[in-house]
Amino acid sequence: MGTTVSTGNIELVRELGADEVVDYKQQAFEHQLHGYDAVLGTVRGEAIEKAIDILKPGSKIISLTGPLDAAFARARGLNVLLRLLFGLMSRKIRSRAKKRNVAYSFLFVRPDGDQLTEIGELLDAQRIKPVIDKVFPFDQAKEALEYLAKGHARGKVVVSIKQ
Repeated sequence: MGTTVSTGNIELVRELGADEVVDYKQQAFEHQLHGYDAVLGTVRGEAIEKAIDILKPGSKIISLTGPLDAAFARARGLNVLLRLLFGLMSRKIRSRAKKRNVAYSFLFVRPDGDQLTEIGELLDAQRIKPVIDKVFPFDQAKEALEYLAKGHARGKVVVSIKQ
């Protein structure tokens, strides 16, 4: 597994199991990583398009940030005009992906009780371990948001409702 992080988080992601780590402030990931089966895109901009180049043919690129595609509109029963609009929005990345025999899709993250139950079971079994930066009591929720807005959290910021 490969990932990109800033300099200060390199050791953290290695401890979490990353085999290849690229410091995006020092290196261009598309020149360092190659031969992957999948990319999960979590940042906006041209990084998602560059990520196509690190994939091998027949692989997948899934974006959580867009661009939206016609399949997304179809799955939600949206009208033909929105399907066309979303298809146009994703035309460039789908075209690049197709040239490399890579499948592109947009994934809309939504609340799902069944998935949350499964995640809870994985947490209980310690098969996954969340990275928690800081826990705030509920009465300090405003401070938690201010801390999060600074953009320096190394993991999740939690607001606890338990006393």
